[in-house]
Amino acid sequence: MGHDLPLQGPSKDTWATKYQLKEADGTIVDTDVNAMYRRVARALASEETENQDQWEESFFEVLQAGAVPAGRILSNVGAGHIKPSTSTINCTVSDTIHDSMTDILGKVHEAGLTLKAGCGIGYEYSTLRPKGAHVTGPG
Repeated sequence: MGHDLPLQGPSKDTWATKYQLKEADGTIVDTDVNAMYRRVARALASEETENQDQWEESFFEVLQAGAVPAGRILSNVGAGHIKPSTSTINCTVSDTIHDSMTDILGKVHEAGLTLKAGCGIGYEYSTLRPKGAHVTGPG
């Protein structure tokens, strides 16, 4: 089972840049897309309590057949020994931002840590005062 279509140039570049697992020194771990699929399938199957080999094959087959998990899953699942501080979550949503410098700066700190882990972060800004609203202090 699987697709034997070669990746086109831009796709190969994106895969090599974002998803191909490499050691810290640049040594390639995922030699091709199927090696990446195998890494992900093995890691997912390791969470099962029974029939891990069968689950690994099932996960591998669906990946080869075209199932596309989130990018952070492809990049980070089964890679904890190389990238221990990353996440499998593509995007998170921040907690409510309260209209104070302390809370706003706290959310900026949270965003930095979230981005460092390789995730995106979204905000809902309706709790902040609108442009042109009166601000106490120096004005």
